[in-house]
Amino acid sequence: MKKESHTGIRNEKLFCFHCGTSQVMPVPMPVYIATAMIKAFEKNHRSCKKTWTELVHDPDGKSEWENERWWIANGEHGISSKTMFNILSDDNRIQNLYQSHPHDPDDFRRCYLLLQSCPHFVGKLQRMRSVSPTWSNLVDNWERLTEMLEWQFQFKKANGMLEFMDSLVVCNSQK
Repeated sequence: MKKESHTGIRNEKLFCFHCGTSQVMPVPMPVYIATAMIKAFEKNHRSCKKTWTELVHDPDGKSEWENERWWIANGEHGISSKTMFNILSDDNRIQNLYQSHPHDPDDFRRCYLLLQSCPHFVGKLQRMRSVSPTWSNLVDNWERLTEMLEWQFQFKKANGMLEFMDSLVVCNSQK
């Protein structure tokens, strides 16, 4: 039986979920080099002991700036959560060359975690409507998506969230 890997990608870097080490993968690069880097990273961390734990942020009593700074430094990022940060923040402290919506429950989870870290963004969520028709649909259904995500957290199994998210995507030809 093959042992499940504890390495992956976090915030666009190779990451060991046992020791917390990360390694930048410069892009662009040929696939064969990326594959070799991933295999080497996994091999180097094969025997790591579980010492790393995800940082948890308590935004209570902190300023908006402090909460935003914590998320930039420690939060889990994806293109859609960076898009949210850039639209909802009063300044653009992180570079996000692309604007994207969450495509699956894990993307949505990163956006959810951003709102947990920066609760002052919740009142600004309507701003996301200006990004795209799909973002507008997501905002309209944010509460339901949040409930579905929290259900998945609790029961650790699929509940149709991906299919529901897919139904909210507006194709370019439908604009």
